[in-house]
Amino acid sequence: MFRQVLSLLVVAGVGLGACRSSEPRLCPEGMSLDHKQSKPGQFVWCGDQANKTAQYIEYYPGGKEKRRVCNYLDGRPEGPFFAWFPGGKEWITGQYAAGSPDGNWSQRGEAGQRVAEGEYRRGRFVAGAPVAGTAGCEKLRP
Repeated sequence: MFRQVLSLLVVAGVGLGACRSSEPRLCPEGMSLDHKQSKPGQFVWCGDQANKTAQYIEYYPGGKEKRRVCNYLDGRPEGPFFAWFPGGKEWITGQYAAGSPDGNWSQRGEAGQRVAEGEYRRGRFVAGAPVAGTAGCEKLRP
């Protein structure tokens, strides 16, 4: 009897583990969800344990499709930026450095054609065509 109960508990535990792993992961590996600042289905804030890096993920209404992703280091935008049209097609890509747009930014139309490509240095537009007001990650605070 004890063996049957133990077997049942082991099977149930494995089943629960499988359920947890099939849930969509909201945060990147190594980060956890900040429940106080997040509204799952609208946006989530993720951060590492040291509060050094963070990520903001915004969703389109319905909460399944990502609208944009901003990355942060020490509370300032840093690293890659991505934005998508509804349906998942790429809209804007770029890079932040020290809290400002930096490097090449690209904007596409809904059909996938490139509509703007600009170069930024420390937040200033320097060449090409300006990209849709950049991303707005500077206005958010983790």
